[in-house]
Amino acid sequence: MLRKSTTVVILAVSLSLGAALGCGVQTPLAPAVEGGTAGGNSTALKAGAPTLVSPINNAEVSTQKPTLTISPATGQFASQTFQYEFELLTDAGAVVTRATVASTSFTVPTDLGTNSAFTWRARAVLSGAAGPYSGLGRFLSPRITTPGVGASYDEFRAWFFGLIASRNAGPNVSIQGLQILEPDLTAAQVLIQRTSANTLRPRLYLPTGNPSRLYDRTVDLGDIDRPWQWIVRGSTQCEGAGCR
Repeated sequence: MLRKSTTVVILAVSLSLGAALGCGVQTPLAPAVEGGTAGGNSTALKAGAPTLVSPINNAEVSTQKPTLTISPATGQFASQTFQYEFELLTDAGAVVTRATVASTSFTVPTDLGTNSAFTWRARAVLSGAAGPYSGLGRFLSPRITTPGVGASYDEFRAWFFGLIASRNAGPNVSIQGLQILEPDLTAAQVLIQRTSANTLRPRLYLPTGNPSRLYDRTVDLGDIDRPWQWIVRGSTQCEGAGCR
């Protein structure tokens, strides 16, 4: 009987001690998963969906490489820091790009088409597990309407500076910037002056509709390495290799 009583006492003490210790144990700060992995459609990470900030609500962006921005997701533990998977799609639902970054913003790495609509979403990622996707945000890429031959200086000016922003031609005049803009300018029948060495020069000749008066609508764009300008010169004489 003594042995049985001793055994019962020891067992009772052990159970009491285990319960006491269990009350003081903190759950490890590790991602709690229910199945599924990042990159799939299953929700595995116990975290809320991030909130889309911009661009949303059919906003028109000014660049073909927009930056997508979210508010952080809320995790089960305050100390958790997430990465975020951004997914960009065409308006029809085809994936354009998908990337996971250690930031709440992501800049699209390649030029998007103009005059188009796109949707995007994001979700938190941690240690190979992914949280739920946010809702879809929708935005419009830059709208570029090429002016016609009879368009005014002001219409061409608005189009030109919109072109600079959408094509990422830079804040200052440069040969590289002119090279970036040249296909659009040529498509609009705008001539770019060239030097005698056939190097692009920051002077434009807007279309006149009259082959014998190609240089009647001249615009200077400012000096190299200085901010882009729009200086109307009117009728001028063409100089250099770009003349006809």
